[in-house]
Amino acid sequence: MTTETSARPAGLGAAPASRSPVAVDLENVSKVYTRRRLLGLRPGSGAARHALRNVSFKVLQGEMVGLLGPNGAGKTTLMKSVATLLKTSSGRITVYGKNVDSDPLGARRLMGLVTCDERSFYWRLTGRQNLNFFAALYGVPEKIARDRIDLLFDKLGLTSSADVPYQNYSTGMRQKMAIARGLLGDPRLVLYDEPTRSLDPLSAQTIRDWIVDNRIASPATTHLIATNQLGEAEQLCDRVLILNHGAVIADGSIGQIRDRFASRGTLVHRITCTGFSPRDIEPYPEIGLFEVRLDFTGTGATLMRVTTSETGEGLTFVLSEILGRGGSVSRCETEQMSFDEVFCSLVTGDASASGSRK
Repeated sequence: MTTETSARPAGLGAAPASRSPVAVDLENVSKVYTRRRLLGLRPGSGAARHALRNVSFKVLQGEMVGLLGPNGAGKTTLMKSVATLLKTSSGRITVYGKNVDSDPLGARRLMGLVTCDERSFYWRLTGRQNLNFFAALYGVPEKIARDRIDLLFDKLGLTSSADVPYQNYSTGMRQKMAIARGLLGDPRLVLYDEPTRSLDPLSAQTIRDWIVDNRIASPATTHLIATNQLGEAEQLCDRVLILNHGAVIADGSIGQIRDRFASRGTLVHRITCTGFSPRDIEPYPEIGLFEVRLDFTGTGATLMRVTTSETGEGLTFVLSEILGRGGSVSRCETEQMSFDEVFCSLVTGDASASGSRK
């Protein structure tokens, strides 16, 4: 399933206009896990663990925002907090004006959660029986539920397997069932927790294509997606939040985050040389030489990837070292840093990335 770029609504790939209603609003949200003693359940002497640290952001109606970060960054805690599954230690979360702490039922009626926990389905029931059960649990009227389930099976390509036991479904089919369950209540906000986790590339792309098509069909629906796949975020999200150690370290479109990183004057050079190994050169941040990496070696040629400041001093140093040690340079090209590299530099605290934090 493919989608032509020209067919996308204005909100896909760019944040909705600021006049759009606020769908999700987090204000100074923190979550602290206090260590407990095994006996007596009294607070232990160990330091508390901060899963979220004063997180604040807004998601506008119709927007798709990605939550990125390394394992343990706080993505799942944040997602569960919005979904009313976890109570925060401080701060405020509202979903279309409904406070998730004071009015959790009101907030839940507005959202659908797509989680890939296969254990939450009944394996001996068919796909249709599973969705009928969850529709009844969500309070969806029987006639509406029947029509909606048929539509979701059709849109997700599961019609031929609707009456097959869930235990016979492939991993990709189970992911689609998780999406169908999350959309049963026709939610205004959809929360995706790693929707393509453990899928092969073809199945994962099928899920992403479906999400794109669903956004086009329902442009007013808001989406919040936690993912470890940076390419997935680039394809799906209008904007991303990068979390690290429970705090937001970057917020904006991928292009904006990359541009803010580039504004620090960091450049990437690909140098093709012979008679020299990059292992002979160590990073030298004082002169703007941040990384020297071997990309390829073959038939006498070596391809080096060098990250430097834009002052030129780091690149000059590398070229001088190659030539001074008897090597020769056949090509030197400068390229844009990939989002993967920007992300890694941000979460590892690279000094050259500090300017891209927001």
